[in-house]
This record gives sequence, C-alpha cells and structure tokens, in this order.
Amino acid sequence: MVSAGVAIASATLIDFDVQTFLFLNHALAAWLWPMVVLSAVGGGWGSLTVVPLLAFGRTRRFALSLTAVLGVTAVFVFALKRVVGRVRPCNCLADVKALFFAAPSDFSFPSGHSAGSFAFAVFVAIVLVRATPAGASASVRRLRRLSAGVLVALAASVGLSRIALGVHFPGDVLAGALLGTTIAALGARWHLAAARRAELVARDP
Repeated sequence: MVSAGVAIASATLIDFDVQTFLFLNHALAAWLWPMVVLSAVGGGWGSLTVVPLLAFGRTRRFALSLTAVLGVTAVFVFALKRVVGRVRPCNCLADVKALFFAAPSDFSFPSGHSAGSFAFAVFVAIVLVRATPAGASASVRRLRRLSAGVLVALAASVGLSRIALGVHFPGDVLAGALLGTTIAALGARWHLAAARRAELVARDP
C-alpha cells in the first residue's frame, strides 16, 4: 500500500510538472528573443565576468571563491543528471521542440543553467549585502540590496528561459535553483569567514 501510494503521488507530481511546463512554454512563446539571450548568458557567458577579477589582488579571493562555487555546482549537476536520467521535454513530449539552440544531448534533471545562474547570483548577492562596510550610508546599503535582488531575479529569468526554449521542465529548473542556492550560501559563508580571518591576521600579525 505504501509503495502504491508513493507511485501515485510521484505520477501526480510528474503530471503537474508536465502541465506546468506546457502552460509556461506556451505563455513565454511571445518572449522568445529575450529568452534566447537569457539562456545564452546562463549558459556560461555570464561567468566570464569572473576572469578580470582574478587579475587584481583586491578581488582575487572573491573570484577564486566564486569559481569554486561554480565548479562544485557543475560537478553536482553532472552527477545528478547521470543518476536521475530524466528525458528532456523536447525529446519526450509531442509537438515540443528545442527552440533556437540544438537540443542538448544530456539529461534534463536538474537544469545546469538554473543551478549555475543561482550559484553565481546568490553567492554574489550574499557577499554584496553581508560585506557592506560598517560606515556605509543608507543609500549604499539600499543599492547593494537592490543589486542583490536584481541578480536573483535574473537567475530566475534564466531558469524560465530554459522552459520557454523547450529543454527543461519546471521541476528541473526548481531543483537547479535549490542546488545552486544551497552551494552558493555555503560557499559565501565560507568565503566571508575566511575574509574575516584574513582581516584579523592583517590587523594583528
């Protein structure tokens, strides 16, 4: 009875995921070109902004920590895709095609674009807000919080773009967002703690 109940709940959840995909995929069709741009940015081009930061001593620690977060996220995405083995909507649903880009050859769950985008956005957002200088003005604090919110909103938009282009179910995107957010939060906590320790050492060698 328990296994039958689990199977029914799982089937219901999958059906809900499919129906939500069909709704969003249709609703976002009018926004194809913005979705294409967002998907391209979330595919790794956005992470290139880390490269210049590696060249300067002041930002190198931040860039290395962010790179580590993105690397760990990519490893988890790769492993989960192999374990779960979910087929992409463009490869299993009638009348659904991968738009603009060729259909990816790997599995669907979780969304790598969503995981990477949230890992990037959440890490930067947390560091941006938590590392605000103690003497910063109210306007600077508001600007940092606003920037953090915009980054997370952009990450969510990247996730939606993958649904719009027919290559991910909403469940894939949500799982990627949760994965990226978790790794980013842990990475940001470690980075900020390490930065505080380095600051204390510099003050009292």
